[in-house]
Amino acid sequence: MRAAILLAALAGAACGAPSPAEFPVGFFGVETAGDARLLASKGYNAFQSYQTAPEKVLPVAREARRRSALFLVSPSEIIKTTWTAGAFHDAMWYLQDEPDIHNMDQAALKAVETQTLKWAPGSKTAFVVGDGSKAKNYPGVADAIMVDWYPVPHRPLESAGDHVRMTAEAAGGRKVWAVLQAMDWRDFPQGDPKKKRIGRFPDLAEIRFMSYDAVLNGAQGIWYFVYTIAPGRTLAQAPELMFAVDWVAREMREMAPIFARGRAIPLPFEAPTKGWMARAWTYRGHDYLVLANRTKDRQWKVPEEALTSAWRPLFEARRDPRELLKKHQDAYYLKPYQVLVLESRLRPSRLIGR
Repeated sequence: MRAAILLAALAGAACGAPSPAEFPVGFFGVETAGDARLLASKGYNAFQSYQTAPEKVLPVAREARRRSALFLVSPSEIIKTTWTAGAFHDAMWYLQDEPDIHNMDQAALKAVETQTLKWAPGSKTAFVVGDGSKAKNYPGVADAIMVDWYPVPHRPLESAGDHVRMTAEAAGGRKVWAVLQAMDWRDFPQGDPKKKRIGRFPDLAEIRFMSYDAVLNGAQGIWYFVYTIAPGRTLAQAPELMFAVDWVAREMREMAPIFARGRAIPLPFEAPTKGWMARAWTYRGHDYLVLANRTKDRQWKVPEEALTSAWRPLFEARRDPRELLKKHQDAYYLKPYQVLVLESRLRPSRLIGR
């Protein structure tokens, strides 16, 4: 009987990867079918477009459908035409960009959703807030609530995760998706043109930290902003920048089944109270730990329980987690903004729910 239960559990563990709606790893600003095709070939499974004209939206929608990708687009102009929602192949409708920034209240946003669902019954909807603390002002609207916050270089890196946490606290059962910085502020209009232009593209380590920190704070999907920088100019023309995003996105895709379908389990050590975070999941007979230092100028001791031979680092060239950390005397520390992802050895008892 025990063997039969174990075999059944193994069969269940062989289920496929989560759908894009369960845990998207996507890009904002995907404006052509060619863009969607290229990004899909890299493994991205979700695309947002700022196109509004139906004839320009349709090719991207079709390509997304061919690739089984989630497609997010505004209905604001399409809904005024004679086109039907069904022509856009199960698109998810992007109700509003940053209603909190544009002084749009909950009633007005809800009215947009009501109009959209009257035109596209059964569709899914989403919107993004520009400040996670304002997410609580929009209860009961949309299937997914997103938050964008781009801190590099003028805000603490961990502030992006803070805004995800505030959004998650206000989500009320809705999906929470983080829209993270993959842009240079100098490429976009500045509020006060008299001020000195400040900006740079986040490096790979910063993008990696923001991505994992978003998940640790409640994100159930990761999007990067932005692929199309200006008309005719995309990140494809900056391969060194695209490389950094691609690297992290590949990790997010590998971890997506764990984040979306893994079962949360207690940490094997006392939960941290400040400065760093950790979460644990079990999936297909393995346990997973993600630890992140959320400070720019402090090191945090990694508990001994995470440094035993039962664990191996993922996405690293070293197999001993201690080799990735800062050693001081007999202890090992997470460096500023460092993320450590660990996988346990196979634990058959986990396959039967233990």
